[in-house]
Amino acid sequence: MQNNEIIKPAKYFSELEKSILLALVEKYKYVLECKKSDARTIALKQRTWQALAHEYNSQPSVSLRDFKQLKKCWESIKARTKKIMAHERREKVKRSVSPLLSTHVLGKEKIANVLPDQLYFLQSPPEEEPEYHPEAAAQGEDTARRWLSVNRKWALTRH
Repeated sequence: MQNNEIIKPAKYFSELEKSILLALVEKYKYVLECKKSDARTIALKQRTWQALAHEYNSQPSVSLRDFKQLKKCWESIKARTKKIMAHERREKVKRSVSPLLSTHVLGKEKIANVLPDQLYFLQSPPEEEPEYHPEAAAQGEDTARRWLSVNRKWALTRH
């Protein structure tokens, strides 16, 4: 695709197009979901999105999309997934999980695997990790800091 080529926007992404996009994002997740924001990383992400768009557009039965459209679609899927998972987390705490939410987003678990660090706060820690106890918090701010430190370490090791 050339830079001067005009792309007519397709109205919506089909489920097939979303699944192709998800597969490609998963392939490049270590670059695209990197939290660094220095100039080198931003340029690398830009080139990766362009390569992803080229690969996407070479697939049969997809509408031509530029990398900005694909990136926007991915961000939308990601935001929707985070919102649904947060809602499920709240419902789980209430002990009444809605079965309709689990099928709402295409491949929710697959998307969640691409974003493990970002969804850390939406997931329950493993049972073997220490739990927060209110009486321990009364011992001072250091106890709360230690608890947070342990759980942050848990989040960093979940890959």
